[in-house]
Amino acid sequence: MARTELAIGEGSQGGRGGRRGRPEGGRYARYTEEQIEVLEKVYAECSNPNHYRRAQIMREQPILRGINNKQLKVWFQNRRCREKQKKENGNLALENRRLATANKMLRQENDGLQKKLAQVLCENDHLRNQVITLTSTITTYNLGRQPEANDPQLPIRIGDNNSLLSLAEETKKEFLSKAIGTAVNWIPVPGLKLRNPESTGTIYVSATCIGVAARACVTIPGEPIKIIEILKNRLSWSRSCRNMDVVAKYPVENGGTIELIYTQYYAPTIMACARDFWTLRYTSILDDGSFVVCEQSISGSDGAPSSPVALEFVRGRMLVSGYLIRPCEGGSTIDLLDHLDLEASSVPEVVRPLYESSELMAKQMIVSALHFIEHVGNETNGKQIHSCHEDPAFLRSVSRRLCRGFNDAVNCFSEDGWTLMNVNASDDIIMSIKRTASFGVGANYDSIICVKASLLLQNVIPASLVRLLKEHRSAWMDFNFADHSVAFSKAACYAYPGPTIHNLSGTPVMLGHTNHDDEELEVIRFERSANQQHVSSGDLYHLQVITGMDDTGFGACSELIFAPIDRTIPNDAALLCSGFRIFLLGSNTGEDTGSSNIAPNEALNARNAQAAISHPLSMLIVAFQFPSEADLQEDVASMARQYVKSVISSVKNISLRTMSSGSNPVMHSHEANPAMGLKIPESTYFVNLADLICQSYRSSLGVDMVGFNCESTDSMLEQIHHHHYAILCFSFMSLQACLYANQAALNMLETTLDNLHMLTVERILDGSNNLSLFSVFPTIMQQGYAILPPGNCLSVTNRCVSYAQAVVWKVLAPDGSVHCLALALIDWSFV
Repeated sequence: MARTELAIGEGSQGGRGGRRGRPEGGRYARYTEEQIEVLEKVYAECSNPNHYRRAQIMREQPILRGINNKQLKVWFQNRRCREKQKKENGNLALENRRLATANKMLRQENDGLQKKLAQVLCENDHLRNQVITLTSTITTYNLGRQPEANDPQLPIRIGDNNSLLSLAEETKKEFLSKAIGTAVNWIPVPGLKLRNPESTGTIYVSATCIGVAARACVTIPGEPIKIIEILKNRLSWSRSCRNMDVVAKYPVENGGTIELIYTQYYAPTIMACARDFWTLRYTSILDDGSFVVCEQSISGSDGAPSSPVALEFVRGRMLVSGYLIRPCEGGSTIDLLDHLDLEASSVPEVVRPLYESSELMAKQMIVSALHFIEHVGNETNGKQIHSCHEDPAFLRSVSRRLCRGFNDAVNCFSEDGWTLMNVNASDDIIMSIKRTASFGVGANYDSIICVKASLLLQNVIPASLVRLLKEHRSAWMDFNFADHSVAFSKAACYAYPGPTIHNLSGTPVMLGHTNHDDEELEVIRFERSANQQHVSSGDLYHLQVITGMDDTGFGACSELIFAPIDRTIPNDAALLCSGFRIFLLGSNTGEDTGSSNIAPNEALNARNAQAAISHPLSMLIVAFQFPSEADLQEDVASMARQYVKSVISSVKNISLRTMSSGSNPVMHSHEANPAMGLKIPESTYFVNLADLICQSYRSSLGVDMVGFNCESTDSMLEQIHHHHYAILCFSFMSLQACLYANQAALNMLETTLDNLHMLTVERILDGSNNLSLFSVFPTIMQQGYAILPPGNCLSVTNRCVSYAQAVVWKVLAPDGSVHCLALALIDWSFV
């Protein structure tokens, strides 16, 4: 009743001079300042007067004349409410002050704990350095270096350990001779470069050396200190790096730092062991202000503590490597050098090319590091290369988790808890099991079963096969789990939906590109079938990463990796990753296309590269992980084996369709015109090359090629291949390897496409006029083309061919780089 009266009586008891009450008759009572003063005095004596007391107040106070009993009652009600609110607000303010004081005390206590933690960490590092130094001293004594009788104390400081310091200085000297000196004969690799237009430079590989070696000299935006921090943290940019531990760190009197580092790298396939390195890293500053970080492998014989080789690892050797960073206008100039001996003799011969290719190492280590620096720099400057709604750093982190999870599945290290299940298996399927309490798939299981295998595929390009595996996912996922135990379906079907259990809904959602331009991160949603028993309801999501879609050279690696996710997975949880990895090993013609370095005969090396494109030989690695409960391991293991065999069979069928459809650069021919017998190479590579030839000709000379019809229904490849000009394309790097010739050029040279790689530009143009493309090379580079005078050339049978004119022009790739050189001979005839 009181609340109703308050609502009726108080329209707004707002200001002292404007307060009013509304009586039952509808009139408003307005109180003057004098009336309010009198009412406040009465309120101080009695805050809640009854009806008779209110009547007495009105009789005793003539100034309240005109105010009835009801209005006076409402005024006292509102006055009591205001006092109550004031009291409550005061209590809240007091509680707020108490909480603020407690919060301040907690912050002060937290700051104190942080300082104590920093002090403990510092003391821990100091104690660890003392242990390492003591170990170093003992090792030195074992080598015959006895201590002086008057040594004041042990262990000795790093400044006193001359062997370690002298080794660091020798490492720096050798590194500078390699990076900016003449100690190594470096050959540029135009195919490897940075895509950022603000970054310039060249990547090189060694012509002749032990192991594999690559170097880059580039100028990129960024401060030297930030770049050094990134390069030192290999785990941030190297997908193949499993672990990196700075075991000890010593300051040197000249301002430098010596570090002892233990690094582990994943094995890319299941046919070889992983690699680890025990190295010394020396950071110093030159007199001109340049920063030098050099590194090389060490052992006990170097006067330093040695690290035992870990189980399942082969100890690799890092020859002197490192980087020199010089500040410059707009950024930093980096001389980056990697030189490794990966013990290639310890791996099977079929995968040995992966351990002997300097160009492959340059792509995996140098290019990856520089791309990562570019992306971090762009994000720092607010530049975004690819349009996406997610944070690029978050995308890289998720992609790294997927790749790491798949690498763990491929390697199955025993130190991670993996044990081999099928030791005496007769087939090529390898099965391992890991006991675990829980993992990041939104449910708890007792163990994880990993099933993996590898197989060789002929005439298959990795990027083409991975693209088909992505686009035709249901073709290899089509496995009927319902024919097997319900218990297995509860676990395996959660992660790997077959068409009989889940329906793919819609297309993948593109999250964005990550560190690499040809790496995409996607999310796929699956709808669970309502009629399936023992399967939890709700949608299932797969997070997948696709890499290597633009990589077609030797050692090209393309991957399709995926893992089930849901909202219950912690951000740092390991993902249950499965998928495919495909390497291009070389050619299946028997030629060795995986040479570790560029041979002195560049024509031979170019022919090998062309053979690898024409007759590719690839290796497929398949790895799938399945959750399992303790009492169902045998059932799950049996079903997992059948599932992976089904996937492998499906992939083989897909690869056969790939070859028959010509969706990879395998050279298949068919008769375009039976009457003429002209054969056109069916290949994505040649289709793209024909487009580039026509576009570059129009761009360089300002007109279309004579006889070329843009409105024709024939493709550009058909028009180029049937053109009356004799058109040839040569490798830009060496001007040696012949990459393509149309039918007129084949007729002129009296050869075939299969034998084209045996020809060189010098061999063709070795006519009476002895013309050399090298003489007009500067003109080609400056204006994009050059016109050659009439001359002669030779066919394969040494027949002389005359031509009235010739044009040579640059064929530009979509990114503006020079892909190759094209040569067109006009009005040719046999002499």
